[in-house]
Amino acid sequence: MRFGFSLAKSGRSNLRKADPSGRSTNSKPAVSKAEQGIGNLFSKDELSEFYSLADASAVAAGNIRGAQAKWDLQGSVLSGKYTAIKGDFTARGVVRIGKYCAFGRYVALISGNHRTDMPNQQVWFNKRFGFTPAVETKGPVEVGHNVWIGDKVSVLSGVQIGHGSVIGAGATVVKSVPPFSIIGGSPAREIRRRFSPSVIEQMLELGWWDWDDDRIARNKTFFELNLTPTDDFDLFSVVVD
Repeated sequence: MRFGFSLAKSGRSNLRKADPSGRSTNSKPAVSKAEQGIGNLFSKDELSEFYSLADASAVAAGNIRGAQAKWDLQGSVLSGKYTAIKGDFTARGVVRIGKYCAFGRYVALISGNHRTDMPNQQVWFNKRFGFTPAVETKGPVEVGHNVWIGDKVSVLSGVQIGHGSVIGAGATVVKSVPPFSIIGGSPAREIRRRFSPSVIEQMLELGWWDWDDDRIARNKTFFELNLTPTDDFDLFSVVVD
């Protein structure tokens, strides 16, 4: 899913080639609302190709790396191929993780919360007596493609982390994150965008995480680009089909 962007409308001719100085004044401070990833991050077709992290054979088939013995999984937890999960990892409820992600240690993705509007707050208590469950949810946790999450990060119910984002170590993420953002803190806040608005738009249109290995290998120049948040570079000028 690439959010339906069309560079034909925006005019690729206005984008520059790489500037050796790494500087550009032709950029805006924020991306448009359409680029913020509102709605489901993954299409049904994409989800059909994801792998259950609770199934060791599926994890192997998806080339997903990590110490599965240290994963605490409850509910429906799916991941795209080639994601790497280091050390202890917790995922509860409905959790969706994209391709080529990199997780640090002690990451927790939690799509449910204890209810605070009932006399008791312990889930087990209400379950033991057959009462209404003392849990609530704002929706699944969705982590986009190629997201880097640092150590000891918690992502809470209903949060979407846009493709290509970075979550700093120790962050508690309580609201959704636009694509290619760098965020940190508790509660987490946006620090900056990784790239300029035009580059972010192109990255989302290219959706390189959907490429096969052969096409990735052919695009060494693209993957070795060094771009600052102010560069308005024409990515399509270096991409090989």
